[in-house]
Amino acid sequence: MPTRFGLSAAAAVGFLTTLSWSASATELLVATWGGGVEKVWETAFAEPFEKETGIKIRIVPVPTPEAQLRTQAGNPQYNAVMVTYPQGANLMRDGLIEMFEADALPAAAETNPDYLMRDAQGRLAGASPYFMYYGIAINTDMAKPEDFSSWSELANPKWKEKIAITRPIYLSSYDLPIFAKAGGGDVENVQPGLDLLKSVVSNTLTTYSSIAHMNGLLTRGEIAAGPYYSGRIWHLRQQGAENVTMVVPKEGALMIPYLLVVPKGASEMEATTRFLDYVSQAEPQLRGSVLGGYLPLNQTAKLPKEAEEQMGMTLQELMPKLYQPDWAYVADHEEERINTIEKLIAGSN
Repeated sequence: MPTRFGLSAAAAVGFLTTLSWSASATELLVATWGGGVEKVWETAFAEPFEKETGIKIRIVPVPTPEAQLRTQAGNPQYNAVMVTYPQGANLMRDGLIEMFEADALPAAAETNPDYLMRDAQGRLAGASPYFMYYGIAINTDMAKPEDFSSWSELANPKWKEKIAITRPIYLSSYDLPIFAKAGGGDVENVQPGLDLLKSVVSNTLTTYSSIAHMNGLLTRGEIAAGPYYSGRIWHLRQQGAENVTMVVPKEGALMIPYLLVVPKGASEMEATTRFLDYVSQAEPQLRGSVLGGYLPLNQTAKLPKEAEEQMGMTLQELMPKLYQPDWAYVADHEEERINTIEKLIAGSN
């Protein structure tokens, strides 16, 4: 991980547990993705927090939370926003989010310091509540897990117009690094990933525009497979979808930590800081894992047996299969790689 994130563990200082709060305060607005993400946040984090503290949290689903934060820069409407790790790096670089001293989020001391994003002064960029992994989701009515034992199988001509991919902004951050690794490259040498992506694009039926869109494509059998988030498949299965599953290819899957950040100048900072500390704790993270497949980053959290059965392996078995690139490098080269991918897609149509 990049040194500019300052990977020393946060000091455990528990002064926030003594904060008092008036239950009549304005509710906090937290932006997340839709497609079922908001329901997990309501059940695992927001409702228990309100019951414990009297502070009301309203979870607002939006297609791209980070874009909402940028659009509202200078006049933020949300108190906190969920973002991906590279998005968090870009927001921190651009000075668009609040930074926190270590003692403001004491529960963060229980998180592996590799997943705590910090600035050069050692301040935290937000809370790190969980991670998902990015593998290959399949519709089991149309394909078998062994059909996608390698990332390269997405380019197999037998799947012509049976694959879906995400938008270039996410292709640049997720698909390209793991495709590059699968092809023998890395986050700096992404040409092997571009070569594979070009072949996958030729197989693509559509680019999915949202989580809900991809969920529908998979469950209705409009596609056989596509690179996707483990937590989304977990949630679909929890809802009763029996024809979808997740594959970790032999080259590995991409580990994606997430961040809950606070827009610069947001109101209700005392209550919002308390919520960030809350989502850094083991208990709410474990609720999120059972409900939505959000794997905990708090090192004291122990996955229950039912969660590991749903995942198909233990957390200890999963971790060696995961690849985490240098997210700062990904963020720094995001724009140029988005442009490259847009040209690649345009040239394949």
